[in-house]
Amino acid sequence: MAGVTALLTSAAVKMAGDKLGSVIGGQVNLFWNFSNNLEDMKDTLESMAAVLKDAERRSVREESVRLWLKRLKHAALEISDMLDEFQDPETQETAKV
Repeated sequence: MAGVTALLTSAAVKMAGDKLGSVIGGQVNLFWNFSNNLEDMKDTLESMAAVLKDAERRSVREESVRLWLKRLKHAALEISDMLDEFQDPETQETAKV
């Protein structure tokens, strides 16, 4: 009887270990994909910064560029605020100082 109990316990532990491994694997994959997405966003924001620099020069002469710039800067600030919400609380405190 003890052998059966040990066998069932062993099977339960193995099943729990398999599930945990699957969850951890999924979390690692999720983190990896998120990290790649963050890198893509960083690249996009660098490109946007270059376009903004050029647009700021043009905004002196063109009203439509001035309006576009105003809207784009507003959107960028909203994105920045959203990303701040995802930051680590310790990092937020450091950034405020």
